[in-house]
Amino acid sequence: MNLLKLDPEMIALDLVGDDERGYDFVQDEDVVALKRIAAPWGVLSAYLDLHPERMDKTKVLTDFRHGLEAIRERHQDGWSHDQRTLFEAMSNDLVERLDTLLATPKGKALALFAVPRQVQPKKGQVDYDLIRIFHLPDQVKSRVSWGDSADLAPLLVQRAEHPDTGLVLFDRERARFFLHHMGESAEYTLNLVNSDRVPLSRAHVWHGYGEHNHHQWQEVHYQRYLHNASLAVTKVADLAGWTWLVLASPDEQEAKHLLERLPAAWQEKVIGTLALPMNANLNQVRDALAPVVKAAQTRRERELVEAWQGELARGEAGRAVAGLDDTLLAVQEYRVATLLQAPDVSVDGWRCADCGGLIADSGDGRPDGCPYCGHSGLRSLPDLVGEMALDVLASGGEVELVNDSEARAAVEEKGGLGGLLRY
Repeated sequence: MNLLKLDPEMIALDLVGDDERGYDFVQDEDVVALKRIAAPWGVLSAYLDLHPERMDKTKVLTDFRHGLEAIRERHQDGWSHDQRTLFEAMSNDLVERLDTLLATPKGKALALFAVPRQVQPKKGQVDYDLIRIFHLPDQVKSRVSWGDSADLAPLLVQRAEHPDTGLVLFDRERARFFLHHMGESAEYTLNLVNSDRVPLSRAHVWHGYGEHNHHQWQEVHYQRYLHNASLAVTKVADLAGWTWLVLASPDEQEAKHLLERLPAAWQEKVIGTLALPMNANLNQVRDALAPVVKAAQTRRERELVEAWQGELARGEAGRAVAGLDDTLLAVQEYRVATLLQAPDVSVDGWRCADCGGLIADSGDGRPDGCPYCGHSGLRSLPDLVGEMALDVLASGGEVELVNDSEARAAVEEKGGLGGLLRY
C-alpha cells in the first residue's frame, strides 16, 4: 500500500439502492446531464412536496395535474396537433408513474424531469429522450413548469445545502471510507489495510519476559500506522472534495488519535468523532452520521447569520445586504459570497433573454422590457429566489437555506433574504 500514490481512479463510489428513507444521491454527472438537455420543444420539470406530516397522495396528484393544465392553457395556441398529442400522452404516462411511486412515498420531496420524444401509436406508450426522478431529503414548494431547459433551482439549492461529508472508519488494522450526501451514505471501494502486517490489536497480548518491550514495539508500529492513515485520509479527502470530515473507530478515543495526526487544514473540517464497529453497514453509518451533520449545519447557519447581522450593523461600511431589492441588485452585480434564504420565501419574476438580468414582480404586471438592457424578451420565472441562488452558485458563491428557528427568525425579519458580500 503506497499511500502517497493514490489517484482519482481509486476513488470510486459503490452506490447502493434506496433504503427505507429513500433519498437519492444527486451527483455531478446528474446535474451536467440535466444542464445539457437540448429540448427545442420543451422539457417538463416538476417538484412535489411529500413532507410526511402532510403527505396526501390525492393532493399531490391533483397539484401535478393542475400544473399540467396551466401549461396547456399557456401553450394552447402555439402548439401543433402533434405537440398537443405528445403532451397529453406524456401527461397521462407521468400521472400513472407518480400514482405508483406515491403508493410508497420516499423522501420529503420529489423532483421529476422529462423530455418526451414521440408516442408509439399502437402501444400508446411515450418514448423519452430523458426522464429522471430524484427523491429529496428536504421539503419543496410544489410546482410544475415547461420550458426549453430544466428548472434546476430547487434541486441545486438542496444539493448545496448538503455538503459532501466524508467518514473514515478505522481500527488498528484497516480503514474504510464513506460519503454522506443528501441524507444518504455510500462506501468507497478503497479499503486500506495496515501494510506493516504487525498485529496491533489489543487482543494480541504478550505475557511474560519482554512484555514491556513488546508493548513498546506495538506502539511504534501503531504510531507509524496512524501516520500512514493520516496521509491516506488527507489524500482521499482532497481527491473526493469533502467539505466536512468525521472520524470513527470501535474505540472513539482512537479516532481522536487520528484527528491529532491530520494536517491543521483538515482538523478544522472535522465535525465529530464516533464509536462504530468495523463491520458497520450503510444504514448504521448513515444513522450515526445524520445528527453530527445536522448539528454542523445548524452551527454553520447560526455563525453565518451572526456574521451577516454584524455586517448589517456597520451600515454602509458593512459587507451585507438584506431584503429582496438590495439582495437582488447585489446578485446582479456578482457581489454575493453567501446568499441567506428562509426556506419558504417565494417571489415571481422574469429573466431577460438577452442580458440574463433578473426582474422581480412588483405587482404592476409584466414589464415592457428589461430595465437593464431594454430587451423585450422576458422569460417568466416561477421562482425568482431560486434563480438568484443559481446565479450565486454559478459565480462561485454559496447558498444557505436557514432552517434553524432562531437564525431563521432573524432572516425573516429582513424579508427572508440577505447576503454576505465579497466587497
